[in-house]
Amino acid sequence: MSETYHVVCPHCATTNRLPVSKPARAARCGKCHRPVFDGRPANLTAATFQRHVAGNDIPVVVDFWADWCGPCKMMAPEFARAAAEMEPKAVCV
Repeated sequence: MSETYHVVCPHCATTNRLPVSKPARAARCGKCHRPVFDGRPANLTAATFQRHVAGNDIPVVVDFWADWCGPCKMMAPEFARAAAEMEPKAVCV
């Protein structure tokens, strides 16, 4: 049996089992069929936060963001760039 790891879909929050032997960037969600890694931070809700933190076998980098926060707005492009660079070794939310 091949080795696998779990990654939560950023679009529908379904946990996907990905084989280590296949390229992760090509992975698609088994439920919504969208890319599991799309190079952008995932926007989570209170309902999906715990699922992503507990369900991923890869590190989850969290940025708590607010529309009204000036430093958050300044940091957003850098966080998006980090998400693209870190995937699939880690996921940014």
